[in-house]
Amino acid sequence: MAVISAGRLAVILGVLVALGPLAIDTYLPAIPAIAAYYGVPVPLVETSLSTYMIGTGLGQLIGGPLSDQYGRKPVAWMGLTLFAVASVAITFTESVLQLNALRFIQALGGGATVVIAAASVRDHFDGSSAVRVLTSIGLVMLIAPLLAPAIGSALLHIHHWHLIFYVLAGYAVFLMALLYTALPTVKPVNLNRGFRGVLRGYRAVMGDRRGAGFVIANGLAFACMFSFVTDSAFVYMEHFGVSEATFPIYFGANVFTMITFNRLNVLLIHRYAPLSVLWLGLLLQTSAALTLFVLVWAGLATLWVSVPLIMLAVGGIALVVPNTLASLMHLFPRNSGSATGLSGATQFFMGGVAGYVISHVHDHSLWPMTSVMAVTGVLAVLVLLVSQWGVDQHPTQDQLVEDSSGH
Repeated sequence: MAVISAGRLAVILGVLVALGPLAIDTYLPAIPAIAAYYGVPVPLVETSLSTYMIGTGLGQLIGGPLSDQYGRKPVAWMGLTLFAVASVAITFTESVLQLNALRFIQALGGGATVVIAAASVRDHFDGSSAVRVLTSIGLVMLIAPLLAPAIGSALLHIHHWHLIFYVLAGYAVFLMALLYTALPTVKPVNLNRGFRGVLRGYRAVMGDRRGAGFVIANGLAFACMFSFVTDSAFVYMEHFGVSEATFPIYFGANVFTMITFNRLNVLLIHRYAPLSVLWLGLLLQTSAALTLFVLVWAGLATLWVSVPLIMLAVGGIALVVPNTLASLMHLFPRNSGSATGLSGATQFFMGGVAGYVISHVHDHSLWPMTSVMAVTGVLAVLVLLVSQWGVDQHPTQDQLVEDSSGH
């Protein structure tokens, strides 16, 4: 099956998926400057973050199935062109309303582009080989958010905040050239063109009990993790009294755990099927979230007890996502773009809902965050359990190795 090495494909697609974190995080240091430029409060500019998240989810829903029907490269080029044009147009905006509109368009292009990454892996690899490539790509997704704010800050000091969006546009053009020269062209896997074809792709995924279970459980697990991200500043700085100077250390500990689990995943998939490692990640995440919830209820959630539990609950997602994607793509080889697009969009939607719930019921305690983390974690386990109950078992490790060898 493979016409490109796993390492080379991981590098190409890793650089591609970095577009998302760069688009979100590079302009964070510039938000006060953008607010001053428009003459509005900072929170008003921060709404463009939510706008980008929503646009990215919709872009994945559109781009995934279209890449099945028209090919990965054409859809990626279309998305990157839209992203680049919107990035440049942002520098000419004169209001937050215009900024939000163009951030939404930018996100549509970005979402339609990055969603081809997982589907491209399925074009060349399957089973454990696919998980290894997806895990390497996931490592880039973990490192990029650490570097992006520093890049944005440096660009802001070099010139005006507009430079950040010019650089993002330039990065999109670079990606177009990279995909043209380095990514092998693969024939479309699903030639049922048109809107009905798109709907058929989603219906094929959600109409299958296992497929729907993977999508929903993965979204709930992401929501569990994103619940902490949403409330992290309050938890550490206001509730536990951590200073602004040391907050990045506590927050970075979660990224360290995710990177560690990412590397652990590479070792585990040599011996276990993706579904088994997925179960490990979900149970680890849910156990940590439930323990934290009980400790808050008992009044025993000190900083030094909460930090390691949060690290486990957040880090578990590094075992869940790549193995969910590998399992989905194995089930739907002809609709891998639809499957990955639906999975990605569900992540953004459920993560957004979790954040919305926490922010609107916040009572200045740990209850909202820990409650949502516990509920989403338990639901993820239950959904996966029900979806797998009474159906044929997922392919064995030997079968996955055989698939990944090109049979």
